[in-house]
Amino acid sequence: MNSQNKKKKRQKLNPEAKFRFTLDHCSKIKDLSAAISLYESFPNPTLSLNNLNSLLYICSNSLSNLETRELAIEFGFKLFDLHRSKNSCIFKPNEATLTVVARLTSAKGDGDYAFELSKSVKKYALAPKLRTYGPALFCFSDNGMADKAYEVEEHIKSVGLQLEEPELAALLKVAMGASGDGAARRGGSGRR
Repeated sequence: MNSQNKKKKRQKLNPEAKFRFTLDHCSKIKDLSAAISLYESFPNPTLSLNNLNSLLYICSNSLSNLETRELAIEFGFKLFDLHRSKNSCIFKPNEATLTVVARLTSAKGDGDYAFELSKSVKKYALAPKLRTYGPALFCFSDNGMADKAYEVEEHIKSVGLQLEEPELAALLKVAMGASGDGAARRGGSGRR
């Protein structure tokens, strides 16, 4: 398809399709500023779950850039809170939504809320995935909060998931940093 045909096709798109097309481009190039501008120019602030997840994903991908980190966290929570409050009766996030918001929460240093989001998969009747628990576990481990990291570990096991190497490494790290023999012994429990 040549560039003229692509232009004609793009011109025929309805506003929501144009929004999606541009959002996909923002996601592809990881452009948080363009994604925010796109959202703010869209006449309907309430998004489909797919579009919401795409915007949240762009926010999550922007966490590693110190220049965009705070904006990514602020905008991500603004979106999530808006959709949760406006559609409280019908808003049903999927596992990807909860995971990306848990990542934003963890980036703020709030492991407790990240863990609550992880546990909420049950509330929404979703299948739990290990990646949903990672943000809380890593947040607690990185901050030396061994007891809370072990609580996440226990919850992961209780829902039938098994820890993988990154999670085990985080638990070992927090166990090595924790004071006392009991903490170090406890850290190895994930491997049994």
